[in-house]
Amino acid sequence: MDNIDLKTLQILSELHRTRSVSATAANLHATQSAISMTLARLRKHFNDTLFVRTSAGMEPTPLADELIARSSEALGLLQAMLGYHATFAAGSAARTFRIAMTDIGQMVTLPALLQRLGEEAPGVMLEVSLISEHTPSFLESGKVDLAIGFLPPLDAGFFRQRLFYEHFTCVLRDDHPRIADELTLDAFLAESHAVISPSGTGHTLLERAMRSHRIERRRGIEIPNFLGVSAVIEATDYLAIVPARLAAHWRARGMGIRSLPLPFAVSEYMVMAHWHERYMRDPGLQWLRELISSCVN
Repeated sequence: MDNIDLKTLQILSELHRTRSVSATAANLHATQSAISMTLARLRKHFNDTLFVRTSAGMEPTPLADELIARSSEALGLLQAMLGYHATFAAGSAARTFRIAMTDIGQMVTLPALLQRLGEEAPGVMLEVSLISEHTPSFLESGKVDLAIGFLPPLDAGFFRQRLFYEHFTCVLRDDHPRIADELTLDAFLAESHAVISPSGTGHTLLERAMRSHRIERRRGIEIPNFLGVSAVIEATDYLAIVPARLAAHWRARGMGIRSLPLPFAVSEYMVMAHWHERYMRDPGLQWLRELISSCVN
């Protein structure tokens, strides 16, 4: 027998329990002939009668007793595997999630996420990395569970969920000597700028818009990320273009920074959560995606 399956093991176990072909057939919703044929194949395979008719019913041979001891364990494992459904209990989970985020996400979203984790899943830990050109391959391989930010369209096999819409704004220090409550295009072009060129924040949309409007900023300093921008703006007369949520974050923390609408049109963009199809049904990641969505909305 090359195809001893779950049904065969169930028949062997039920025969051993009931000592009856007819009772086994009734309990397993099968015909008596199907049970008898399976028993005949088992007898031929093991070269043993397995069950002998006696006045008390069909009694197992010593080999049948040994097989039952082994098959009961195998049957339990198979039934457990076939009935397995992955679950995730946030309150008792001890798991590490790997998230790729922008530096803005680390400043604005991460604190709120950590607070919720402390309340709902104290045993969960995060490993946070920056979004980069390697993020798609890391999502595919499982080195990163989830990426949060603006990413260009990815290949087939990736999923994404919109978290919120974002737009750019111009920030400057509260007591800027030349700009009051309105930012004109002439004033924008006359000032020096802190120019940030990060990844994962829709920066390409901003550059494209400025090219279409033929706008060339006067560059005072170039910075690779947003982490040091607030200190530069507070200490200088520079202007900077940043996502609106970051400007609101600085303002809420009492920094001497205000924001004004840009004097030219830039399309808003979607900030999304990205993951790979391989982990679509992971209950822990499903829970994490829902938690992050609730933190940013």
